[in-house]
Amino acid sequence: MHEAFDERPAMNTEPNATAESTDARLHFDQLAGLLAQLEHELLELESEMSLAIQAVPTTHRESAKNLVHYVALRQRDLRALQAQLAQRGLSSLGRSESCVMGGLLQVSARVQESLTVHDHGGREELERLSERCHAAVSWDSAQELLHRHTVDLFGEKPSDRHVYVMVTAPSAEEADRDWMARLLEAGMNVLRINCAHETEAEWGRIVHALERAREKTGKPCRVLMDLAGPKIRTGAIQSKRRVATWKPQRDDIGKATVPARVIVRRALAAAIESEPATLLIGDKDFSKLRVGDELRFRDARDKARTLVVEELDSDQFYASALERAYILGEVEAQVRRGKKHKDDVTLAVGEATDVAIDVRAGDSLLLTGRDVAGTAPQRDHKGRVETPGVVACTLPDALEHLEVGHRVLFDDGKIHAVVERVKNSGDFSLRVVRTDRPISKLRSAKGINLPDTRITVPALSDDDLRALAFVVTRADAVSLSFVRSVEDIRALHHELDRLECASMGVVLKIETRAGFENLASLLLEGLRRPPLSVMIARGDLAVEVGFERLAEVQDEILWLCEAAHVPAIWATQVLDTLARTGVPSRAEVTDASASVAAECVMLNKGAFIHEAVAVLSGILRRMENHRYKKRSLFRKLEVSTFQHRV
Repeated sequence: MHEAFDERPAMNTEPNATAESTDARLHFDQLAGLLAQLEHELLELESEMSLAIQAVPTTHRESAKNLVHYVALRQRDLRALQAQLAQRGLSSLGRSESCVMGGLLQVSARVQESLTVHDHGGREELERLSERCHAAVSWDSAQELLHRHTVDLFGEKPSDRHVYVMVTAPSAEEADRDWMARLLEAGMNVLRINCAHETEAEWGRIVHALERAREKTGKPCRVLMDLAGPKIRTGAIQSKRRVATWKPQRDDIGKATVPARVIVRRALAAAIESEPATLLIGDKDFSKLRVGDELRFRDARDKARTLVVEELDSDQFYASALERAYILGEVEAQVRRGKKHKDDVTLAVGEATDVAIDVRAGDSLLLTGRDVAGTAPQRDHKGRVETPGVVACTLPDALEHLEVGHRVLFDDGKIHAVVERVKNSGDFSLRVVRTDRPISKLRSAKGINLPDTRITVPALSDDDLRALAFVVTRADAVSLSFVRSVEDIRALHHELDRLECASMGVVLKIETRAGFENLASLLLEGLRRPPLSVMIARGDLAVEVGFERLAEVQDEILWLCEAAHVPAIWATQVLDTLARTGVPSRAEVTDASASVAAECVMLNKGAFIHEAVAVLSGILRRMENHRYKKRSLFRKLEVSTFQHRV
């Protein structure tokens, strides 16, 4: 197929007018034929996809058609053809994402004009091309469609730039009205609430704080709520012994400046997910305590230590400590009230903290969907594995199609393993081929990526369905995590219909290899129910496709989104170091400047998030003068001319 696009020898440059004219005629004949062949292929795929295109509302049908044309165009290697076109001063089709047919017809018309000049023929073909050019989506109308679809989802365009800034909300406790107001003043346009954390009560408080901040500042801001999606995580890990420890913050000479905070919960009380207990206490002993009491004991190293009861409620109390302590199993403590010894209580270690499996390259592991605690590999005196370690998966259905040779990646790819054997029990023998350090720590609740495995788990979990009922009442858009197939999108649309919120904006989070490979189909399905956007979730996506391919893959996603006139969100670790520490790295500033290719850029939370938003806003504002999508813009440069030549 590709041979037809090979370059011909260079044109004859001898001063022979007849030979030059004939050679040019041959070249333009060839170009006209190749361009006509491309046009035919675009129309052929459009015909094949006509039913899917017609299912898209008329407001977005031209966008759907253009997406189909772009997919057809990119089925060939066009590099040789592009070189021939560029050598003749014609558009090489390299920036035609948003108006594929219009761009192709414009080039075809220019080639036909050259043929007509040479022999005064081909007038009918030139007229046909001209008529079709007028009917096709133009560059200007394509940009208008993209901008309109962007405003539909993200709201009023920022006053000083065309790229929106999205910020992930922290906890409800931190995200109060003043926090929101500062972010709005810094340049936030969209607030993202991650439904994987906290509950409806906290989400409602966050939205209410934003509403108050909008009233205070007069600045608009949309709300995107992010469904958690199916969580493929490592299960609990068995601890050989239960150890609790804590330490205060100290200054440069070792003086305690901030006491350690220790949570002690009644043993029979329900656990609080956001604040796991460090210690447990029985009901009878719990009733003996008052605020201000001191609990004195000797820790596992026989050090005299003290906990001071600071807050006390019905199920737990909070204590402070000025010294580091270790408790192994349980410890007896004296209750001191003032100078008196009032009573004795028993403090027991609750959930084990920082339990991990040591993993090395070459180790064997057993991956299972059974409800068992993970264990570390058993080694001989030389460190060789005698009994494989065990790792449980919290979503057993995700392992249904796992096969020999498939990769299993743990903790954002820090541990890379391959399936060596599928056991009759349904467990999987893995061989660790790479770790991020000589001995890597694998803990519970860490992500498991299966980039080679077909996963049929629905993108909407039961938790997502419960959250969605709240989302439709308070958010402007909802994001679908781990979307892999058109069935995932249809399931979300069905739920939105059931909740009578069919017009809600939808963001497709592309964070799996399957999601990326099916993106064209996902976009076409999503266009049936606009507004629509795509989030490039670069963290999980990099793990799935390989870090070395991330730049290539994110560009391809941007191109497909532009072809569908769908706004893209550039996400994950944008100015992350700046948001966390207040000082950016050089690499992340460069990354932030490249994000101008998207319609929206997302920042995660951090202590310096307000500064990060202001910096990002400035970067985007400046870079918009230099780049739009794949186009370099030539504004006047602020550089020296040659006025002071030596």
